[in-house]
Amino acid sequence: MRGAWKRSLGLMAVLALAACREEPEETWVETNRAVLEWSNTSRELVPAIVGGFVPHSRQVAFTHVAMHDAINSIRHRHATYGAPVAASADASPEAAAIAAAHFMLVKLHPERQAELDERYATSLATLPDGARKTEGIRVGEAAATQLWELRANDRANDAPTYVAPTPEQGVWRQVPPWSDQGLYPNTFLAQWSAVRTWSVPSAAEFRCPPPPALTSEVFVRDLEEVKRLGARTSAVRTSDQAEAGLFWAPITAPLLAIDVGQQMATRRGLGLEDTARVLALGSMAAADAVIINIHSKQAFNFWRPITAIREGSPGVAADPTWAPMIDTPPNQEYPAGHPQQSSAVVNTYAQLFGSEPFTVPLVVRNPQGRERSFGSFQQMVDDVVLGRVVGGMHFRNSGVVGAESGRQIATWVTTHSLLPTSN
Repeated sequence: MRGAWKRSLGLMAVLALAACREEPEETWVETNRAVLEWSNTSRELVPAIVGGFVPHSRQVAFTHVAMHDAINSIRHRHATYGAPVAASADASPEAAAIAAAHFMLVKLHPERQAELDERYATSLATLPDGARKTEGIRVGEAAATQLWELRANDRANDAPTYVAPTPEQGVWRQVPPWSDQGLYPNTFLAQWSAVRTWSVPSAAEFRCPPPPALTSEVFVRDLEEVKRLGARTSAVRTSDQAEAGLFWAPITAPLLAIDVGQQMATRRGLGLEDTARVLALGSMAAADAVIINIHSKQAFNFWRPITAIREGSPGVAADPTWAPMIDTPPNQEYPAGHPQQSSAVVNTYAQLFGSEPFTVPLVVRNPQGRERSFGSFQQMVDDVVLGRVVGGMHFRNSGVVGAESGRQIATWVTTHSLLPTSN
């Protein structure tokens, strides 16, 4: 009897061990790692062209919205952009996010497929194999496919058709160094003015008001300011002001959406679903702000400071030798794109996390390794506006109007898109 009893205990132990090996999904630990990892992959794939941030804003929105929709097709915590995909309740939302992001990035960057496939395999290998993982992959690919088809005709691939206006005072014309290369706003993908927006009803409905008259007190004041502060040889610009101009020059709205969104998600300890939603909303705000900015620029064709200062303007004498601290971009001035787009991103996060000053300053790093510390979201917006003035690229009012437009975009995005469900 004693031998039989021992054999019985041994058999029970073997069966228990086998059960553990057959059900690894019972020990599955879920984190937001997959969303952050593929958000960073999306961050890296910036097209190496002038104005590369324009298509990058679309790619970043596609990637993050796809991850959000894949996760919420399983969890149903927030409304999806497209219809939710039918999914098993025990499907892995992490596998779904990985599969959705990979699908979308391969669609948008087929030239990088081998690299993306390798990252995909490595990312999936961190998740236990089994039915949950398999179903999550299916859901992620289905959600990404649906999103891709939903926005298949967004006009991003239309041919640019911009025709430069007749040169006169107040009207944009190409500036150095681009004027020597024959480049026009088509370089900045001028067709983007007609691209379908992600959240707001249309770019036309969010078009900025007209720029100030050349004889107005606002314009004369702003022209004098940028002439002093934004000159390459300025004697009145402080070192911190110069640093603001240099810091913001290489940062773009989609990069800011990822950096600040990830930092806030980490600070608040957000889980998978909430991290995906935060980054999706920030990315949508950035993408819409890019579209609206290009639409407004083409509506007004306002001249850049370098042109106004060198040629002279009512009330301000010409200075033919004036040059900006930072080379002026090859498109129209009004409204200022960086303040408009960055404000849309930053105010989206202010809506989600609150606009109070930070307990611990937020440190942002630009692609060149420069860092700048901010005590609040509003300080970040104000710094962008300042940076474009001291860089010599924009008039202050253009930045202020752009920032206000960005705030309006953020308000719309956060009150109309990816809202919490009643579940």
